[in-house]
Amino acid sequence: MFKKSLAVIMAAVMAFSVAGCSGNAVKSESSAPAKSEAETQTKASETDTASTAEWPKNVEIIVPASAGGDTDFNARLLAQKLSDKLPANFVVSNVNGNGGATGTRQVKDAANDGSSILFYHTAFLVNKACGATDYGFDAYQFAAIAGQSAGNVVTVNASLGINTLEDLRKYTQEHPGELKMAAQTGATSYAVALQMKNAGFDVNIVDAGSAADRLAAVLGGHVDVILAAYGAIKDYVKEGTLVPLAMDGDNDLTVADENIDIKAMKNQGYDIELPFYYFFAFPAGTNDALVDEFNTALKDIIENDTEYQQKIYSSYYQQPTFLPGEEGLAKYDEIDKLLQTVDFSVK
Repeated sequence: MFKKSLAVIMAAVMAFSVAGCSGNAVKSESSAPAKSEAETQTKASETDTASTAEWPKNVEIIVPASAGGDTDFNARLLAQKLSDKLPANFVVSNVNGNGGATGTRQVKDAANDGSSILFYHTAFLVNKACGATDYGFDAYQFAAIAGQSAGNVVTVNASLGINTLEDLRKYTQEHPGELKMAAQTGATSYAVALQMKNAGFDVNIVDAGSAADRLAAVLGGHVDVILAAYGAIKDYVKEGTLVPLAMDGDNDLTVADENIDIKAMKNQGYDIELPFYYFFAFPAGTNDALVDEFNTALKDIIENDTEYQQKIYSSYYQQPTFLPGEEGLAKYDEIDKLLQTVDFSVK
């Protein structure tokens, strides 16, 4: 449960303080400061295990999402940490478009020399389930699951006067198709919106673009319901502009000292959930030694770096999670089976 996990992370925080199928492709880049060859060699010799793999000077982490969201935040933080631990400079590039498919395809077709890595999440499976892509994890060399999101929050504009998930369902039953629910076709928001519609929430699902676009749309009154990371909406919740109704993942979000207690939809009597994990994957055929070395560094960051743990918690309530290779793929197999129950023909 996130409640227990967040308590553990909060202890780490205290210790540290003391010591989406549409749209055009958009690409932006940032990186840790570039290292000289001498700095790279020195850093490699200072890691716990000396590098035996041949790393390119620069490694591009492709993020199929807009800059500024939870996925981008996590990728940039990990890029900085990985640049400190491995003999390469990790650069983040946002390649958004077609619900994420543009970015995932770019890595699938990239050279397998270690210069490109995909950082994405559960939406990768949604892309395939809805027909946006025709490839799965077998088209890559999967590295690891690298974090678990608290999930997204079913959120409404406070002006509606709706305060519970059941209130929302009843309103949509009484006013079928009146409320607009923003999603991004091919993204996790799309899959969850369809699950809700299949469960009796008679909403009008509209494609409103990225997470940032959807938030702007609900704040502007252009749509009524969105799914968003709690970290992105918490200020608006505190000021009374938005109302959180439920989590779309497999856990409640409970943080006592912030007065947060949002129940998962499945814990409110609805058979609706979409667990949300982040992952890294290399192009197929990437050298095993390089992937193993990457995973060793990644595991150390996720499990032992209290600064990393503090930042992902305080910003987006993410849970540090490392599941390499087959362990990570097994988790995604469970989610894939869940998605097979979603009727993507519903409009």
